[in-house]
Amino acid sequence: MRAPCIIVCLLLGAVSAKTVIQQAHDLHATTFTSLVAKAGLSHQLSSQGPFTVFAPTNAAFAKVPSDVMTKLSHDKDLLTKVIKYHVTAGVQLMATFGNDIEIGSWANGYKIRINRYQNGQVMTATGSTISSRDNIVTNGVVHLLDEVMFPLPEKSVLQYCASNQNLTQLTYSFVRANLQYDIEGGPFTVFAPIEAAFDALPTGFLNTEFLTLSASRNLLQYHYVRGTYYSAGLRDGETLSTVQGTDVVIHKNNGAVMVEKARILQADIKVTNGVVHLIDKVLLATDHVSGESAPPSIG
Repeated sequence: MRAPCIIVCLLLGAVSAKTVIQQAHDLHATTFTSLVAKAGLSHQLSSQGPFTVFAPTNAAFAKVPSDVMTKLSHDKDLLTKVIKYHVTAGVQLMATFGNDIEIGSWANGYKIRINRYQNGQVMTATGSTISSRDNIVTNGVVHLLDEVMFPLPEKSVLQYCASNQNLTQLTYSFVRANLQYDIEGGPFTVFAPIEAAFDALPTGFLNTEFLTLSASRNLLQYHYVRGTYYSAGLRDGETLSTVQGTDVVIHKNNGAVMVEKARILQADIKVTNGVVHLIDKVLLATDHVSGESAPPSIG
């Protein structure tokens, strides 16, 4: 099974005479390799292949809350699923990928989303920055991550919003604007206003200024853009074109990330069809797309 990998590696140049596990260990991903052993996967990853391993560094695991690490240590099934999510079959070299490509992981049914930003200077795997790429070994290749890819993306945008009590009004607004099917497509980046953001709007604002279907859709579509923009891919001063058609501008200052005048409260919520960023204000477009000649009322 290793022959294809060996041929590819020989064509590319120098090959390390190590396995993916040995390489990950030597690249200071020892927490990862110890968890691989705890999950009982060391032998497979050392003797079979080829594999592509996305190995979080020790510093990446240090960012994981202690209660999560405790749960992983005591729940072997969950640990195995998380480890397998960081592995995919074959030799996946980052230079071969475009933006917003999904590859199937070793965890059945889960996909790793590869994003390419700034002409490939920054690349991510489900939002985690790839800090070291294409470390080729005898049974595959290792890429280092600066964050653990956890929790696993299991819900779509709408499913996530519907399951979050702090996004009840946003969920209702998607349905109200008849966008519940559109938002299930994608991939999309959604800037999701929390409940307090809607509550801060003037009394009756949604029922007066956004009474029609076209106006309501206009409001909601100003909150999401096509493509997946994790925080690693957002630059200060960058403009993103929303589905509504008007651009939003990203601002970064002293650790704070803003989209127009709204602050991102929680970034990089992983969903199956993109990413969600929670924001503290409802975004209002300055230009509205003209709708139907006689738009129906809703609400």
